[in-house]
Amino acid sequence: MAIPVGVLLNSDYPARELVRLGRLCEELGYDQLWYTDIRLFRECYLGLGALARETSRILLGPGVTDPYSRHPAVTASTIATFDELCDGRAILGLGVGGTSFRELGISTPFPVAALRESVDVIRRLLRGHEVTVEGKVISLKGGRLQFVPLRDHIPIHFATHGAQVARLAGEIADGVMLGNILSPSGVDFYVEQVRAGAAKAGRTLDSVDVSLRPELCVTEDEEAAFAVMRQRTALRLVWTYPHWEYLEHMGVSVPPEFAEVAARKDADVATRASALIPDAVVAATVAAGHPERVAKQLAAAIRPGVRRITIRAHEVPGAGIEPVLRAFMEDVLPRIEKEVNQPA
Repeated sequence: MAIPVGVLLNSDYPARELVRLGRLCEELGYDQLWYTDIRLFRECYLGLGALARETSRILLGPGVTDPYSRHPAVTASTIATFDELCDGRAILGLGVGGTSFRELGISTPFPVAALRESVDVIRRLLRGHEVTVEGKVISLKGGRLQFVPLRDHIPIHFATHGAQVARLAGEIADGVMLGNILSPSGVDFYVEQVRAGAAKAGRTLDSVDVSLRPELCVTEDEEAAFAVMRQRTALRLVWTYPHWEYLEHMGVSVPPEFAEVAARKDADVATRASALIPDAVVAATVAAGHPERVAKQLAAAIRPGVRRITIRAHEVPGAGIEPVLRAFMEDVLPRIEKEVNQPA
């Protein structure tokens, strides 16, 4: 079993560095590159355009855009335009989380309905239809793309750690990235949600590209790696507070003291309080350490139904992200494949 691997790059990097990293990812054998679409960060589609010009094989897409800050009709037009630019290599990531909604005064009601309506609008527009809808979240009156897309179907992948969105992915999406779900029991739970959604639509689980999407730091300096990922865990818990049901599905929880910190939505305070997070929570949601340790952790999480891994790499301060990208493909992935391919 060869395991395809995608990569998510955050919009932290200046354009030239982003392009260099994109070329490196293609050379290393990553087959998908997702670029974060985060309000008030560097613009996602400009970065993707730069990547399209400097790569030739790797699939490219926003990881992920949302139905609130970008109207799905505008997303359909944008992703179709981008698909032309990258010669049919576009993939579209959709989700309902993210940052800066509060700063922009954007509310995020009915997230499951928002995704369902978005997929419907995007796919119909790509097929050349004139679309009129008045949904719970999405409205469009007589919308039609004013050009013929290169492809009338661009794969749509959800990113989530929500059970309802996982079921919806099984029902209507081409793929789903399970964000920061690394406990075997948690992966089993979410795969079953995807399977149930697929069955509802008369599909099988095999029709959905189910991916683990862990955040990780691979380095021989394990103490430094764990420090980086513990702080990253704290930050993510603040962003997702109080929607921590995914922790329950993995059988872990944070103490009340940290929940009180997270409720303040102060990222600086939360990262300083990261020591309050139990090791079990860190281990269930992120991977850190030397290649053998990371490989064993991810191999255990590759449960039946999981078809790929999509990593979000984090660096030890001062070391850069390139060593992590290389270490995963050259040192971690071969160990994972050896582990999962061993006879039962």
